[in-house]
Order: sequence, then C-alpha cells, then structure tokens
Amino acid sequence: MLKSFSMISKKALTFSTLLVYAYSNVVLAQHVEIGSGKTSATEFTSLLLTGQVASKNLQPFVVPKAGRAWRYQIQWMLPEGSVAKAGEVVVVFDKSEIANQIEQLEASLLRVTAQEQNQTIELDSQLLQAEFDLKKARLEQEKAQLDGAIPIDFIAAKDYADNQFELLRTGSELSKKNQALIEIIDKRKATLAQLAIDKQRSQLELEQALQGLEQLELKADIDGPILYGRDNQTDKKFAVGDSVQIGRQIATVPAMNNLEVIAWVNEVDVDRLLLSSPVTIRLDSQPDISLKGNIADISLQASKQPAWGSSNWFRVSISFDSDERVKIIPGMSVLVGTGGAL
Repeated sequence: MLKSFSMISKKALTFSTLLVYAYSNVVLAQHVEIGSGKTSATEFTSLLLTGQVASKNLQPFVVPKAGRAWRYQIQWMLPEGSVAKAGEVVVVFDKSEIANQIEQLEASLLRVTAQEQNQTIELDSQLLQAEFDLKKARLEQEKAQLDGAIPIDFIAAKDYADNQFELLRTGSELSKKNQALIEIIDKRKATLAQLAIDKQRSQLELEQALQGLEQLELKADIDGPILYGRDNQTDKKFAVGDSVQIGRQIATVPAMNNLEVIAWVNEVDVDRLLLSSPVTIRLDSQPDISLKGNIADISLQASKQPAWGSSNWFRVSISFDSDERVKIIPGMSVLVGTGGAL
C-alpha cells in the first residue's frame, strides 16, 4: 500500500514539474523574437521613474548647533532657484534667543571682572596689613630679647620675670603673625586663581555665543542655485518661518558641473533595473527633447520616504550625455524611462 502511494506521489510530482516547465517555456516563447535569437524583456525592464537633476559636488546647509536652543526658526532664505555666489549669505536664522543669551553672558563677565578687581584690592590690603603686623611683631620680639638679656643681678626679680614672660609672649606672637601672613598669601593666591577661572569661563561662553551668532548666518562656499530641502514627514519644502531642529538639512547649493540625475525606484521594481543599462531622460521643462543616459549606481540599502507611503525606496544615480539644445540646471525635474518606456 505504501509502495503504491509512493509511486503515485512520484508520478504526481513529475507531472507538476513538467507542467511548470511547459508553462515556463510558453512564457519564455512569448518574449522571444523568432529568427533573431534575442529575448525581449520589455515587460520586465520597462519603467518610468521620476527624478531630479543633481550635482555630485554640492554644499548642504543644516541648522547649526548654536547656543542652548535645540531648534531655530528660519528668518530669511535666498529665493529658491536664485544663483548664490561664494561668500554670499544664503540662510539666516532667528537670533533673538542667542542675542539675549549674549547680553546675560556679557553682564556675567562684567560681574566676574568687578568681583575680581574688588577681591584683588581687598586681598592686597589684607596682605599689606599682615606684613605690617609681622614686622611689628618682629620688632617687639627684638626689644623683648634685649630686655630679657639683662641679668637678674642688675634688676629686680619681678622685672626680670616680666622681661622673660614678655620674651615668650612676643615669640609666640611673632609665630602667629608669620602664620597669618602665610595663610593670607595662600588665600589670596587661591581666590585670585578661582576668580581667573570664573572670568576665563565667562569669556569662553561669551566667545562661543558670539560664534553661534555668526553661525546662524549660513554662507555659500561655491557658486550655484539654491534648492530648498523637504520635510521627511510632510514632504513640504522648508520655508521662512519654519522652526527646524538642529542638524536638519534645509537647503543645498549644487555646483554647475558634474551633473547627474537622481531617481527613486520602489523596492518592488528594483530588481528590474541593471547597472550600466541605457535609459532615456526627458526634462519636464523641455519634454520634446530626450537625452541618453546610463544607470551608474543603485543604492544597496532602501530607505523610507514617509510622505510616499510605507514602501521602501532605492536611490538610483544616472549619468547622461549633455545636449547643447538643453540648458540643464540642478534641481530640474525629469522623467526617466528604461527599456524603451519613453
């Protein structure tokens, strides 16, 4: 019984395998050009991708970490599409908060400086007084030593005893005054050192705040058109008045050379693209003229584009041949076709 069941299973498996094989041949035959020997993979490689002209050499503009705030409001931006010159201000952020911080730091520096001056005068006065007291105690001891050196045979016993007592007292007083001078010297040194540290810290904080004030003005390092960035969550372009977290890229200035096309392909279709395969490019501004290009790179890892849904997207870099009839500027939107889709 088991042997018969096994034979039936083998026959069923063989029949299924033959059926799949036959179906594959039929599908393959539908895509073979008879007599040419070439496979037409149009249905598998024809894709339309939207993209944008970009430059391999570009300058990104991100919200700087200036002051204590974690986000800053965009106060002014160069109009999108305007060509920025190297050294020109492109983005300005709101400076009111850091300006208030600078006022506080300047007041703190003045307070520490005044405290340092007052403490220096007071400690110098205490030092002079301690030095005077020590000199006075030294003179008193010298006088007591002279009086104490008088033999008992030449003065009364009571006077001799008083002189010896005074010699001991002035010696003790001299030791106290000397110790007081050492203490005031140490105190003066430690206090002035601490005040110098406080003053230096206030100066550094003020310098950092002033640098932060300068960092809130972003300047272009290269010539090129300014392109506004988009918020990943809303897919809206950043605009004046938006409050943006530090570290976020809000704009770019691409160079006018080393141009390429950047497109995005859904994870479902990425396997239909091949490196170095030819593509056709048409600019939205001049759809009647097509450019030839090739797929130069496909990212190895997909990324989320929240504004486009829950799918993952792969970045596709495309090189293309220039055409004198077309003036190409970074930021132009294009349509990319593969496998003769355009």
